[in-house]
Amino acid sequence: MNKLERFNAAVNGGNVDHPPLLAWVHFLSDHLDSARVIDLHLEYMRAYDWDIMKAMNDYRYPVPAGVTSLDSIESLRRYTVLSMDEHCFKTQLEVLRGLRKALGNDVPLIDTIFEPYQQILRNVGFDQADRFLSYGSATHPALEAVTETMCNYIRAARAAGIDGIFMTINGAIPRGMPRGVTREQHEQLQKPYAIELLKAAEGMTRILHIHGDYLQMDRIADYPYEVLSVPTSGKGNPGLGELRGLTGKCIMGGLDETKIHERCLSELAREIDAAIADAGREKLILSPGCTIPSFTPKRVLEYVRAYTKKI
Repeated sequence: MNKLERFNAAVNGGNVDHPPLLAWVHFLSDHLDSARVIDLHLEYMRAYDWDIMKAMNDYRYPVPAGVTSLDSIESLRRYTVLSMDEHCFKTQLEVLRGLRKALGNDVPLIDTIFEPYQQILRNVGFDQADRFLSYGSATHPALEAVTETMCNYIRAARAAGIDGIFMTINGAIPRGMPRGVTREQHEQLQKPYAIELLKAAEGMTRILHIHGDYLQMDRIADYPYEVLSVPTSGKGNPGLGELRGLTGKCIMGGLDETKIHERCLSELAREIDAAIADAGREKLILSPGCTIPSFTPKRVLEYVRAYTKKI
């Protein structure tokens, strides 16, 4: 099978020669032009022969001019619908077009997306979350503007040749945990806008990444997706076997991103074997639960790649 055939078979529940594998890392590339970012992705892909090209999207959503914090509702009123000519969107779209051209059509290309709530806080600062949440319904115009912008971006990314999106949400994290919110806050300020982005990507493969610890999985029961990605090694999170019981769709995970850099090779093999035992070979994409450390040894990644090809 080529990589795209293997990916599509895993997503749709068909037979695979081996489960697709990938691992991703942030390249600290916000300051780089598209040509260098394309090179970084291709070098990493070729070094380990990953089955999926997950394009990292480290060009942060713009903070409006003059906004340094969310200390007043006026700061949120400055969020407006943005053009795809903004540097972050224009440059990432150049990255996607360049990757598609270099990879050809036999490699799945997935872009990384963040829910509108995160798009605001990832750049202005997550230490502003409580202030943001305290404004309640007054945040809706800003969220609507970011959502419309990101829906336009997803349509442009589709035209650039991507096969799907990997969208991260924080909405299943309970209040009291880092980045957590109440059920009401999730229902009002996160879920409707995240679902709009997923709807914009309908027809592509939508990987829904549920970030955090002590995840309340019932919160995302009616989110639309084709693949469910959960950091199963996180505290209080369901394991792969439990996820298999929660959804009939493809699941993604099996490798502990917090320990992959320090495990011996035999332990890595046991971890992969356990993932297959828990989830089976079909409807499975082997991956870490989130970004791996940038200092993960080459020896480790080469071994994981070689071992999974034998499964």
